[in-house]
Amino acid sequence: MPVSERQAERAMARKSGARNGDGLSPTTSAADLTPTAAWSRRVRWIGGLIQAAFAAFWLVRGSVVIGGGVADALIVVLGVTVIGVFVYAVMAAAGTAPRPKSPEGKRIERGVTIATVLEFAAAIVLPIIVSSAGHSDWVLPSIAITIGPLLLWLDYRVNVPRYRPVGWVLTIGPVILVATMSGTPLIATTGIAAGLLLLDTAFAGFHDLGGVRRAAEHAEANKVAFSAGVQL
Repeated sequence: MPVSERQAERAMARKSGARNGDGLSPTTSAADLTPTAAWSRRVRWIGGLIQAAFAAFWLVRGSVVIGGGVADALIVVLGVTVIGVFVYAVMAAAGTAPRPKSPEGKRIERGVTIATVLEFAAAIVLPIIVSSAGHSDWVLPSIAITIGPLLLWLDYRVNVPRYRPVGWVLTIGPVILVATMSGTPLIATTGIAAGLLLLDTAFAGFHDLGGVRRAAEHAEANKVAFSAGVQL
């Protein structure tokens, strides 16, 4: 879809006051969503799972470096929290973001896949570079900074407004932390702060999808009740 058409689609959604532009309209089924809106839902689902997985790694890494009983307590508490988010995702959001099948949907999928692969590649290469340069404490910031641009692009491409501020924080924040910290404080702060931020972002996306499911179930229940009333 050309940029002008995508911008027009998003402007129309805002003008109408509906939430279909971000795929969260409670009155629109998955089959009736535009390809962009459908992928806005799917990015919240698949992207949320990836974000939660990254968050788990960062939270553990940021906690372990602290050492002692504090690290053990943090790992237990944060580990339970991460597991809780995954359980909530399955219970509240599974099945709400089917894979779009239209030609435009497939084109968006290719773009999202390429962007994600590039981010994963950067998240592997940058840590190797900073470690080889003798800055092993820069590994987590170098990974975090690769996720920021991806989130910004995903918001631009499929309209997930929450990703915009998070993307900027993950793009600029690591630079500030590297400039002001080093060693254990840098690793702990980056790991725990970025982990919590990503986990919250993932949870919020699952909550959005859970709201879509609850609205659909409520609408279906009202439809059944109305039909039963008509028959009576």
